[in-house]
Amino acid sequence: MQNATERPENPVEFWEDHYRTKKTDYSGNPGELLVRYVADLTPGRALDIGCSHGDDALWLAGRGWDVTGADISQTAIERAQERLVGGDLAGRVRFVACDLEREMPDGEYDLVTASYFQSPVALARADILRRAIAKLVPGGYFLCIAHASTPPWRKGNGEHQFPTLQEELDGLELKPDEWILHKAGNVSRRMTGPEGQVAEVMDLVLFLQQPSLLL
Repeated sequence: MQNATERPENPVEFWEDHYRTKKTDYSGNPGELLVRYVADLTPGRALDIGCSHGDDALWLAGRGWDVTGADISQTAIERAQERLVGGDLAGRVRFVACDLEREMPDGEYDLVTASYFQSPVALARADILRRAIAKLVPGGYFLCIAHASTPPWRKGNGEHQFPTLQEELDGLELKPDEWILHKAGNVSRRMTGPEGQVAEVMDLVLFLQQPSLLL
């Protein structure tokens, strides 16, 4: 029997345990920065990596995108699928549970998003995102949003190590001169804590576009 203080080190087991045993309510709202950068794009096909309960994927679908949401946790995907029942978005969204270190949803995409796709246990994050980026069509967009700071009420605040912009670009093997850069750097947003406290936190945003073949 696993000790209550132990945690799985395998990422699939860790995140499945997280969603199965922890309180993981969803807000029903898309990420603030996703909306900021994607709202004006022409809808097409989108891949949401680490989709969790599907907030971002459902928002994209509601704006006309055909969305594939992928997550490493079967429980998270089942909860996302439950949100489609009785709605009118079922034809625009598919949720897929898969070990992203080993497999990736099929197809090509006009937009790949990864919001806060970070893990406290070892995960081949850069490799996963590189393979997702490879699914972009010419002219397609890549939006990656990562925590770059923690709020003061978060346990272990100040102990986390966050990647710099250059580390992120190097890890993803992205060469800025081969992309159209719409945003690459830290962005602030306001975050509300469990007791209503408010703080400003920083996120690292990469919003890039593949050059079109016509350029």
